[in-house]
Amino acid sequence: MKVVISVVITAVLLCGFAFANDVDMEKTMKQMALNFKQAKEAQSVEQMTLALASFEIQLLQAQQGKFQADKAELYQQGLKELAVEVDQAQLLLEQQNLEGAKQHLLKMDELRKKYHKHRKPSFWQLIFG
Repeated sequence: MKVVISVVITAVLLCGFAFANDVDMEKTMKQMALNFKQAKEAQSVEQMTLALASFEIQLLQAQQGKFQADKAELYQQGLKELAVEVDQAQLLLEQQNLEGAKQHLLKMDELRKKYHKHRKPSFWQLIFG
């Protein structure tokens, strides 16, 4: 319980700081990848809870980021779907269901693959910016 409270306090402080600044999307995504890996490798509910709490902070930052106008709606939709999976995994962790939460990590990874394929610029964007 103490771990959850400290994570929440840290999250509130970091979120306030993050929203006051521009989002470095590359750094945010790398941190999300690290947090996801930590959650995936977690051997206990507490470890996964901490990793997902950190992941959620980065997710909130990513949602505040600026995206290409033609893909902004698509990316925001992906981030919303990801947030749903994080919330569901966290609910299962509150019930001490580590294996159930890990199933949501698989869904999160599927979403990553689905939306990351859209981030590559087209040939014309490379030439004309």
